[in-house]
Amino acid sequence: MYPYNQYYGFDEYNYRSNVPQEDSGEIITLNQAIELIRKSVGNEREDEIFYDNLIKQAPTEKQKEIIRSIRNDERKHNQILRKLYYDFTGQMIPIDTLAVEGNNENMDYKSQLEKALLGELDAVAKYRKIMGTMPSGNSYTLLMSIMTDELRHASKYNFLIQNTK
Repeated sequence: MYPYNQYYGFDEYNYRSNVPQEDSGEIITLNQAIELIRKSVGNEREDEIFYDNLIKQAPTEKQKEIIRSIRNDERKHNQILRKLYYDFTGQMIPIDTLAVEGNNENMDYKSQLEKALLGELDAVAKYRKIMGTMPSGNSYTLLMSIMTDELRHASKYNFLIQNTK
């Protein structure tokens, strides 16, 4: 019937799909979270570079300022993630860590905004998984800060997309 859990009597169960929640991909181990943090450092750095290029394409100063604020948050995230990784592993991530993504030179401004929006939403899901493994209030709070920034960024990109012709 239902798998037994030593703390609550039964394992978590997703009643919509009849699949135990451990199989949903939402629950990861601390080691998996640490690896995601390592990869996220490169992702945040890549976002920073992508947003630098996007700033150059923005048609108005207002749009440039919105993207600059997002880029600056990505820089802050990079530092927070590096600190978390060090706290968990005792190792520093090399400065030149960079995730390699496809070339965006052939994309128009609006398409790049849409790509940025989807990237921010993917980041929210990733940080939500990582948060679920955090053993201390401080690491949880730092990741919540990053995750809420990513949600704010998504809203800003929606605004920019809607105001781009």
